[in-house]
Amino acid sequence: MLNKLSQIDKLAAPKLASALESKGTKHFNANLPILLKVLAKSQGSSYLLKLGNTTLQTTSHTKLEVGKSYWANMQSNHAGQIVISKLVKKPDIDELVKNMPLKLNAQDLSLLTANPKAFTQELKDFLLSQLANAAHKEDFKELAFLALSLAQGVLSLVVSEDGKDQLLQLCPKKSRNALDFYAIFPRLGPISGSIWQEVSPKGANNEARLCAQLAVMNERVEEILQEHSDELGLDSVQISSANTPKELFSLSSLCLLDVKG
Repeated sequence: MLNKLSQIDKLAAPKLASALESKGTKHFNANLPILLKVLAKSQGSSYLLKLGNTTLQTTSHTKLEVGKSYWANMQSNHAGQIVISKLVKKPDIDELVKNMPLKLNAQDLSLLTANPKAFTQELKDFLLSQLANAAHKEDFKELAFLALSLAQGVLSLVVSEDGKDQLLQLCPKKSRNALDFYAIFPRLGPISGSIWQEVSPKGANNEARLCAQLAVMNERVEEILQEHSDELGLDSVQISSANTPKELFSLSSLCLLDVKG
């Protein structure tokens, strides 16, 4: 089932890149999830934002935190003003992902798919061993986060693919051959949901159907995935932007691991 997540990423990359280029980022059009950083707050609800190498001043009816990053829709209204909407705060994962001492690749994930129980046990043993020998405070915090997440039944993994490090969280459900997931993709932004196998009732063929429910942050992302849902390799999929994708294990837990070095 994990390869379906990879298919979502590969599907979105060229599609969203093409749409963004055709619209032009300088015009801030199209309802694509754009990552921005809040540099400063001025009078009222006015904020100074950084978008790539560009800075701009705009207003937000939603209170923003200075120094934090958000995914958002950005458009120009008839008056030429920049309007931001559908704000989703990005988890503080940049340093975690960049400095994580344990990073996996596609081959490692294939081992997880083949034998989840053995993979999880090996990961647990590795984390406990590394925690006992961590030489630096930051290494300890990052490894402890993975171990604490695992203790709560959630595999929080940093996956390196095509030169980029990405966060992937997986939580096997009580029902067999099913899992919840949360992932952050370069262009799609965060996606959460469930993937499971559904066996047909007796009397029908006994082939298992692969089903999924996906929560995305943006109507445009929802539209793109709906248009290409037959390319995801799923028998049934429900995609919605009504609810904000949520982490399975909050990265804010890192603050609880601020131990003395």
